[in-house]
Amino acid sequence: MKTAEFTQFLEENPFKALFFEYQTGQYVRTDYHITEIKNVNFDTVDCGGLRNQWSEVHIQLWENKNPEPDHAVDTTKALKIFELVNSVRETYPQAEIKFEYGNAVFPTAVLPVHQVKDTGNALIVQLVPDQTTCKAKDRASSPEEKAAACCGPVSEKPKINVSMTSLQPADSCEPGSNCC
Repeated sequence: MKTAEFTQFLEENPFKALFFEYQTGQYVRTDYHITEIKNVNFDTVDCGGLRNQWSEVHIQLWENKNPEPDHAVDTTKALKIFELVNSVRETYPQAEIKFEYGNAVFPTAVLPVHQVKDTGNALIVQLVPDQTTCKAKDRASSPEEKAAACCGPVSEKPKINVSMTSLQPADSCEPGSNCC
């Protein structure tokens, strides 16, 4: 989901509760804070030797150690945070938006949006874990190119069957035997 699409959801749904589901059935606590909105620029070289450049927007969600029952972020408050950030510097509107979150049982991760569900009185932003990939293999258009990628298919190695009965006792070196 692009940043502009997300902020459009916020604009079109004023004063709705805004929840984040980081795993199926697991939600960021309702008293979370939006602590940072980051423009993130990537400049990488993949294993095939090609340079890759792209940008993302990362929104950091944070839960105070002590629960705050009187604190909540709704769509209008989230949009105001975006407006404040944009008054300092523009958030990349066409960049992919991802959410940075972690807690005591879920390691901090940067999670893309799977979908946004509108329940009538709330928006639920469903997040999914990112998967790693091999860009060289992904770019390949033929089986030969895929095989030539640095992470191409591993050639099948012969399997060796070992059983306890096939093991021969090894000569061992006992302390004081002067064999070593």
